[in-house]
Amino acid sequence: MPDPVSRRRNGARAAGVDFGRLPGYIGYQVRQTQSAIFRDISRSIGDLGVTPGEFSLLTMLEANPGLNSVTLARLYRLDKATLSLSLKRLVGRGLIRTERSEQDRRYHALQLTPAGRKVLARVTRRIEKQERAMDAVLKPGEREQVLDLLQRIAGAFDR
Repeated sequence: MPDPVSRRRNGARAAGVDFGRLPGYIGYQVRQTQSAIFRDISRSIGDLGVTPGEFSLLTMLEANPGLNSVTLARLYRLDKATLSLSLKRLVGRGLIRTERSEQDRRYHALQLTPAGRKVLARVTRRIEKQERAMDAVLKPGEREQVLDLLQRIAGAFDR
């Protein structure tokens, strides 16, 4: 049975599509992979009303209670306005709460609520199922290799 990449290439050939140099570009392959992963995540967690970006925010807040939006915006390299839309949505759904920071009264510390922890646990189980599906197509040791390679590539542009 052909692998998914071969099926996709064969389908493109059958449709008369030539991708030119694209398949040889790392950036193109990363984008194709990200799109496939996000489509699968959206199908998997869509009924829970959490986007992949919100999952990331909830995970960060679980690991770092009390983070503020300024720090999150800097970590995610987003403008504060873009991030605030997601945060407002999560607050509105009762998944996170804000309170004045004890360390710096200018900022609001963000915390998961009990409902947020519950939703995050459900989403995490589904995300981990997807991770196992990705691991199933990798040979032993390749997961660590893929993560290392992707982190090194990302690091080349974090200057």
